[in-house]
Amino acid sequence: MAAPRVFVSSTYYDLRHVRDDIEIFLKGLGYVPVMHDKGNVTYTQGDVSLEQACYNELATCDIVVCIIGGKFGTQSSGSDFSITMEELQEAIHRRKIIYIYILKDVHAENYTYIANKDTGSFNPYHVNDIRIHEFIEKIKNVLKNAPILPFESVSDITSNLRQQFAGMFQHL
Repeated sequence: MAAPRVFVSSTYYDLRHVRDDIEIFLKGLGYVPVMHDKGNVTYTQGDVSLEQACYNELATCDIVVCIIGGKFGTQSSGSDFSITMEELQEAIHRRKIIYIYILKDVHAENYTYIANKDTGSFNPYHVNDIRIHEFIEKIKNVLKNAPILPFESVSDITSNLRQQFAGMFQHL
């Protein structure tokens, strides 16, 4: 039986504990979590970078869970965005089912950023790179029907995902 494949996208070092708990949650539902740090991304020998291998693997997934914290992460080789940001853009481009969770302090600070970005004097406290706020603003403008929710703990994410997955199942 084919199980839903869920690509988990986030920065690694600052959100490792969240990623681990999301993996356990997804496995408990019988879903297949796809995470580069767990060996679920097919690495190729040759010209394909790990970054590109992640984008390729994302294309095979049914659902994308993106977790945004206060760290920018590794910059993409092809843009000024981080790899996590590029993964989310790839998911949007491929019209995947997407759930976005933003660390509560970062989520709240984003409203302050939007209100003050044109003053030139906004100094973020909860993120290490202003591009995180720029990206969140962009995503909010692009995605109108995808949930973009704050989280304080992993249980906030898993509770919401449980409700969302149950709703998807009911619609089938």
